[in-house]
Amino acid sequence: MELVYGFVPKDGTLNALIDRKARELAEKIVLRASRNMRLEAQENSPERIEKAIVERAEEVRREMPKYLSD
Repeated sequence: MELVYGFVPKDGTLNALIDRKARELAEKIVLRASRNMRLEAQENSPERIEKAIVERAEEVRREMPKYLSD
């Protein structure tokens, strides 16, 4: 017999976990910037904010920073 153990993501796949974490980080970054822009009367539309989140999440996935796995 062989004993095997490991971590299994709740999202089902490792890619789904990475996508979720990247999206969370991207939202945090973009919404912080959006908040600052709103204070300066330069607020973006919700569509533009969503597009920025998607683009930032893709960038985070490509770079795969170490803190993404925290």
